Amino acid sequence: MLRNTSHSYGKVARALHWLCALAVIAALVFIELKGNVPKGDPVRSGLGYAHVQAGLIVLLLVLPRLAWRLGNPPPGISPAPSPLMKLLAHAGHWALYALMLALPILGIAFIQAKGGEVALFGLGLPSFMPNSPELGKSLKELHELLGNVLLWLSILHAAAAVWHHFIVKDDTVTRLTGPIR
Repeated sequence: MLRNTSHSYGKVARALHWLCALAVIAALVFIELKGNVPKGDPVRSGLGYAHVQAGLIVLLLVLPRLAWRLGNPPPGISPAPSPLMKLLAHAGHWALYALMLALPILGIAFIQAKGGEVALFGLGLPSFMPNSPELGKSLKELHELLGNVLLWLSILHAAAAVWHHFIVKDDTVTRLTGPIR
């Protein structure tokens, strides 16, 4: 089943969720590893390149994911969560979507503002930022701050899934991982 049902996410939603998760994890891992490699080392620039590629993949995946989410409401949770839990879950999910959209755009913007070019696997992206090192520095700082927010929000998201599965014992996780019904 491609579409979501009232009890579980469909194949498209599942694929987009896990592909986005893998791309976000890759981007975070690459940038964290880059910080441990000395400047001037070719491994460092390779990790930076990999980080940018993973970020661009996130951007390419989050757009269809948002479209799919808007056209395919998520299945209900059984037993139903409290209104507060529902509100927190919605806020967390939409914050994740916003960050997955904003971070790659900010990354492109700060690289271009600092005079660099951005390419997805060799295919150059059009430049939309003026050459302004000061603006580039500010955008980079915002990108890094929001990247840390994404890291912690992702950890909280995964912890909430574990909490739902093992403590609350509802079907929050199995709607995404179990058989499609």
